[in-house]
Amino acid sequence: MPTKTFSSRAEESSLSFADALTRKEYGLSFGQYCGTVLIDSITSTGKMPVLDAPAPQDGKRRAAAFIKGFSAVAHDASIGCLSDEGVRELIAGRYA
Repeated sequence: MPTKTFSSRAEESSLSFADALTRKEYGLSFGQYCGTVLIDSITSTGKMPVLDAPAPQDGKRRAAAFIKGFSAVAHDASIGCLSDEGVRELIAGRYA
């Protein structure tokens, strides 16, 4: 099947938030989400997803819930004691 690459520009902080949210919710980058989940939804329904207009406080509540969700993820408290070099090694090891 032929494919096509697409791109867009967005405010860095908005894109970072969208990327973190899709990684948390779907285990995908925002780009992967757009190229798979979103496009598959549009293809299967034949229309764009309906976006709810958030109430003024919804954004703050969602952001707070998102940040609070990080504390629910299993973590290793010893990471807080690592030196700068230890953190670099931990990150490098994840992508090796």
